[in-house]
Amino acid sequence: MSSLGTQLRELFDGLSELTAQHIRLAKLELQDDARFVGARVAVIAALAPLVLVGYGFLCVAGALALARVMATDLAFLIVGGVNLLGAILGIAVAGKQLGGRKLFTASVTELEATRAMVLHRQDGTEEGAPKEGAA
Repeated sequence: MSSLGTQLRELFDGLSELTAQHIRLAKLELQDDARFVGARVAVIAALAPLVLVGYGFLCVAGALALARVMATDLAFLIVGGVNLLGAILGIAVAGKQLGGRKLFTASVTELEATRAMVLHRQDGTEEGAPKEGAA
């Protein structure tokens, strides 16, 4: 009986340590992901005022230059549209970098490996081998 109790205690201790390790890994990944996302958001926030100032100056200067060869309102429309398109493309690139980042990849991989190991031991079968009675 004490052998069973010892084995159960060791199993519980092992599962507790494994759970604690998964939590530590998730915390480390969360910190790394937060740094990555924070840096990209900071870039967007830092560039947004520059886009606005640049948009204003370039629109005025470009439109005044184009007004020499076309109607002033059309010149302002062309220059404003080009600058707005450039700003939108820049923000889209930064946003795509944020969207392409996979979060918690190591944690998910470790949890799946643990799940496979536990299921493997419960089945009593070799990984990839068919269970008894399976055809």
